[in-house]
Amino acid sequence: MVDITSIRFFHYNWPGISWALLILILSTITPPAIEIPDLFDLLAPDKIAHFLFYAVFVILFTNGFSKMPTGTRWSRNQFSIPLIGGIIYGGLIEIYQGYILTNRTADYVDFIANCIGSLLGWGLMRYLSKREYHIK
Repeated sequence: MVDITSIRFFHYNWPGISWALLILILSTITPPAIEIPDLFDLLAPDKIAHFLFYAVFVILFTNGFSKMPTGTRWSRNQFSIPLIGGIIYGGLIEIYQGYILTNRTADYVDFIANCIGSLLGWGLMRYLSKREYHIK
């Protein structure tokens, strides 16, 4: 028997789930970086891509959670769950690349970029939600 909560979750969050799958696929098939990670290289094009991908991840899930029925744990935590989820997912992707894939390595600077992107997406959605309440 299918749980109605699961159906609602997938109904409202299919864009975020699709985006997470895209991140997984790109993290698996893209060629690895040759250079050694440098913490001061956070503005490299590769790191900016990490910012954008994880910001979109958090934005999509925050948007999906906000559309879920009011009073559910998903709607009550529409900001915190996507932020924490983005950070955890970014870490798991790095672990996946470092310990499961043979042609990739884990990169702590990529993880930092994933976290910054998640925070940017979270901050944007918090800002927009507060503006929405003030506009009404």
